[in-house]
Amino acid sequence: MNILNEFKKHLEENYNSEGEKNTIKGYYSDIKQFLNFFKEYYDEDIMDFQRVHVSEYKQHFLIKNNFAFSTINRKLSSLSIYEDFLIEKKIRKNEIKVIKKFDFYKIDRPYITSNMLPKKAIKKIKLKAGEVSKRDYAIIVILDEGGLRVSELVNLQLKRDIDFDMYNIRVLGKGNKVRAVFMNGVIMSAIKDYLEEREKMLNGRENKFLFVSNKTANTNKPMSRITINKILEKYCFETNENKINPHIMRHDAATRKYEEGYSDLMLKKFLGHSSNATDIYTHPGGERYRENMPKNG
Repeated sequence: MNILNEFKKHLEENYNSEGEKNTIKGYYSDIKQFLNFFKEYYDEDIMDFQRVHVSEYKQHFLIKNNFAFSTINRKLSSLSIYEDFLIEKKIRKNEIKVIKKFDFYKIDRPYITSNMLPKKAIKKIKLKAGEVSKRDYAIIVILDEGGLRVSELVNLQLKRDIDFDMYNIRVLGKGNKVRAVFMNGVIMSAIKDYLEEREKMLNGRENKFLFVSNKTANTNKPMSRITINKILEKYCFETNENKINPHIMRHDAATRKYEEGYSDLMLKKFLGHSSNATDIYTHPGGERYRENMPKNG
């Protein structure tokens, strides 16, 4: 059995959306490196692993490679996914996971307050896009108001995912998890205004995806992540602002929801996370942060 090929098939079955190709590539690369490590340093061919393998691997990264703790955490996450595969395919004889919660390093992230986010720059590029292109304006509005990942945005389908009657957008997220994002008035108006422009661009051709370009109009394929980044880069240049990527808008959207009073559970659902990412994605204002700091004594 070629364990790497089997693992790759498993990933492709579970992470099969267009935007998750990088996820598959990352997991596959990490596990290939893990297996090659024991072959190179210990002359041992392994498929499954034990605690000792994890300990030796971590020490190698810390001492010899001097990897960042965040990088080691990412590689451990890949190993945890690999363990799930081993257990599901009955390659591991028992269902006990070797990777433990304490294996991961706790990293204190630098605190970012709300006023450190490029709110003004986002407003400026949104306005500039609205003056130039209804499509580009709708893209920026959905990213900033809906908090979508760029992979989720480009894979939105008009008939399947946009429901004007129920005021929601069906979002297909990581791991094929589906969530509904509320379509507020700003998002709804932006999409409806864009649809007329979309029809002209298609000129009678069929394309199931909400957002189309001249390049994708007759392919029935989604726009690429690179194209979305280039759109943002264009408006940043035209407004003389530093580059803004879709992920920054996701942080901005999550922070606004936090300040509106969203609970941790509501934020988790809004972001489409299986774990609570509130402390990573939300950045309350400095005054509010200080008010919630524990008092001495």
